Amino acid sequence: MKKVLAFASSVLLSFSVFAADVSLRVTPGVIMPSDNYEIGFMGIAQTDLDLFGFLTLGAEGLFTSVKPEGLTDSLTVVGGGLGVGAYYFPLSRLYVGAGGSYGIYSFSTKIDGVAKKASDVYYRAYGEMGFRFSPTLTVNAVGGYNSFNISDNDPLVKGMFAGIGTRITLSTDKHSSGGFSVSLKQDEPAFPIYMSAYRNFPLGMLTIRNTEGADVSDVHVSFRAGKYTSSTYESAHFNKIRKYKSVEVPLLADFSQEILRFSENGKILGEVVIEYNFLGSKRESVHSVVFDVYNRNAFVWADPAAMASFISPDTPEIQEFAKYVAGFARNNFKTGINRNLVIAAHMAEAVRLSKLSIETDESSPYAEYHRNMNVDNIKYPLQTMNMMGGDLDELGILLASCLESVGVGTGFIPLDDDMIILVDMGIKPSGAGNNFTDISGLIVDSEKVYFGMSIKSLHKGFTKSRKDAFDSIKKILSDSEALLEFYDTHSLWEVYSPSVYTGSTGIFTRPSQNQIEKAAVAAVDEYLNTEIEGVIVNARRTGDPNKIGMALVRVGRYSEAKNEFAKSNTIQAMNNLANVYLLEKNFNAAKAQFEKVLAKDPENKTAKKGIEKCKSF
Repeated sequence: MKKVLAFASSVLLSFSVFAADVSLRVTPGVIMPSDNYEIGFMGIAQTDLDLFGFLTLGAEGLFTSVKPEGLTDSLTVVGGGLGVGAYYFPLSRLYVGAGGSYGIYSFSTKIDGVAKKASDVYYRAYGEMGFRFSPTLTVNAVGGYNSFNISDNDPLVKGMFAGIGTRITLSTDKHSSGGFSVSLKQDEPAFPIYMSAYRNFPLGMLTIRNTEGADVSDVHVSFRAGKYTSSTYESAHFNKIRKYKSVEVPLLADFSQEILRFSENGKILGEVVIEYNFLGSKRESVHSVVFDVYNRNAFVWADPAAMASFISPDTPEIQEFAKYVAGFARNNFKTGINRNLVIAAHMAEAVRLSKLSIETDESSPYAEYHRNMNVDNIKYPLQTMNMMGGDLDELGILLASCLESVGVGTGFIPLDDDMIILVDMGIKPSGAGNNFTDISGLIVDSEKVYFGMSIKSLHKGFTKSRKDAFDSIKKILSDSEALLEFYDTHSLWEVYSPSVYTGSTGIFTRPSQNQIEKAAVAAVDEYLNTEIEGVIVNARRTGDPNKIGMALVRVGRYSEAKNEFAKSNTIQAMNNLANVYLLEKNFNAAKAQFEKVLAKDPENKTAKKGIEKCKSF
């Protein structure tokens, strides 16, 4: 008996390092021997170690008292041994288990006044079901079978037993204090400029450990950081976390514009909110975590696409300046001339005339940082205005922000020695040849047409900037081994939303209307005299009067255009001729021409709308 108990103790000690729980069980009950005995009393005390959350191993002691039929004295049995069991919680409070044990017993009794003693081995098997009142207390109904053997003979006592047991579970885990333990690991500090991206890409990894002492279910993990977040944002959901088990959670956050107040690297105190179901009741556990954050201007060129976050058309000061310039551009719109190009010319000249300095030499931070993984510092568009200049990327961000503020789509191409801002012309790819003599230096995809502006050449005016960007793009596109990194701002905003930095003041003074219009009109005229004249020449080569007429309309040469349209008897050319009459406010001639179209094509929608316009004047 002593050897068995010593062995049991050694097993318990050897597994104590791995076990999280120790269970103490006391089960009083009755034994119902199969024959020759009356119903007797049985009591069992067990100590078990929980090895893997479902398996137990331990030692037990038992006491049994039964009265043999025909004898005066009861038979007393005392024993001890090792047991193994398995358990499961099908519901949070419902406990089921099964197990067995094997050990040594000794019995004593009196027969005819003479004491009798002997010892041998016993075994038993049992099943149990219970209700968990708390993580530490479970009450079980137990039933099973016992057999106390005598060597080479039938068992001394055998039969079923039943009882009510109390199971008390104690944790050996030093972290078991109820709730959860939470720790955060960051590979690098958070970038304020990526504030919107952290709703999808983690700013770090949480390790969350269930220390409740029981399984938890329906676990929601969220994060908030006071004024620095717009909401309590959910990072993960788990159907179940088993007791003392850990899970890895990518920490997501819904940051607010307040995070842009970090002018220096620092730390933010946040809270991890864990909502869960524990033993049938809803609970909440809140844990503080501290995470590192870079200053608001920090940026890494590993992903140039993220530069889109700096392009912020909703910044009030940028909107005010951009709308001021766009108002002048609308005064100079011409029929047939691409409006986005006219706005871009005015915006580029306005930025140039603002006398913002551009750092273009190789010692500038853009030239150094955009080729490596070091942390760069990029100014927001308002900072560039207020500080009266910046690097190539910062001037490009300002120009793109101004264009986006007035509805002109943009993109960008970061080159080693330049930043090219792309302007979405708002036309179909098939129309590219109607606006440029040569389209080999344009970005033309399946839906859009872009022309570029070189920020490196911006101080020389819109025309020089446009032509240098054209040459750079053409050179890359013609090189089969070169890679064109083209980024569309609107597509990037789906991941990298614009961050609005506002409220600072500086010495920026916007140019006058006369200065802007004089420079922009000259730039647009130069475009007409080169690109559109080239388009006219190309159209004449085709011999198509309609194409020639459309090209002439773009440069305002209406008389020549009418002559070309009159040479063609197509519906399209006839409608175009009528539209030229409308531009000249010759409504009677326009109406007569539209009626000719309807005589040829009674259902023509363009002609019908044209006649309605004529009637309205």
